[in-house]
Amino acid sequence: MTEDEFWGHIAASRPDPLDPDAQVDRLTARLAKLPPDDILDFQAHWDRAAARAERWDLWGAAYLIRGGCSDDGFHYFRCWLLLQGREAYEAAVADPDTLADMAGPRPMAEAGGVAGAYAWLAATGTAPDGGHEAFYEALDARHPGPWPSPPLGDDWDHDDAAEMRRRFPRLAAIYLGDDPED
Repeated sequence: MTEDEFWGHIAASRPDPLDPDAQVDRLTARLAKLPPDDILDFQAHWDRAAARAERWDLWGAAYLIRGGCSDDGFHYFRCWLLLQGREAYEAAVADPDTLADMAGPRPMAEAGGVAGAYAWLAATGTAPDGGHEAFYEALDARHPGPWPSPPLGDDWDHDDAAEMRRRFPRLAAIYLGDDPED
């Protein structure tokens, strides 16, 4: 599966109106119709894209948008970001402040990262009990790691409103308001 095909599956699974849980269900059903190796390729693209977005600047933006962001919360945020599609993902990776274009409730897609696993289980007829281990073994056999993580970049105090305003002026205007003392 090419990267273009990967993004095409994400785009084709978008429901109207947008609902991350419904999109994950649609994506899982769509992927389950593919050959198992294509599903593994999809998951490898997903994992690489999620790793590429694992940076302090995106974490800071997620922290601002969500009003705080734990490790798990940042994982769910990156899943949500991937489900927004290639254009939104690439824009946010280049400049997290572009997330202001998608302002709304605290974005997350808890099940986003498991669409490939559930699709592979369905496509191979593997029972969910213990099947996830088989999925990850198959994924590692087809796409051996380790995959290097990109540098995280500079960390800073995500509770520092002045720093958030400096780094993310558009997001700060939405989520912190106009009070520079926030």
